[in-house]
Amino acid sequence: MKLTFTDAAKARLEKFATPDKKIVLDFDDGVGPFSKEANCTLALSFNLLFVPKNTDLSEFGATIDSNLGTVYAKPYSTDQMDEEMTVDVNQKYLRYSLSGRNGVLDSALGIKNID
Repeated sequence: MKLTFTDAAKARLEKFATPDKKIVLDFDDGVGPFSKEANCTLALSFNLLFVPKNTDLSEFGATIDSNLGTVYAKPYSTDQMDEEMTVDVNQKYLRYSLSGRNGVLDSALGIKNID
């Protein structure tokens, strides 16, 4: 699996992807330390998190190669994704999206820098 950050998204997110951080693509399903409550609709919700390097990511056993570094994910969340995924940003509204060959998976990808 591969996740590509467009040049625009990468330029905006590189400031968070420092050597003391890990990148997590969290499926917001109510499970895990970063998911406060599950989304009760049929829509999928993901958050891109930049967490301290020493954060316990034992629930995030899947790794995804990306042009911004290794991205950790819940293993079952990758079932929702295509083999090649893209994170892009709408420059006008600063809204991030997660999409694949089969279309947009999350049109409002959350971005969080956690200290």
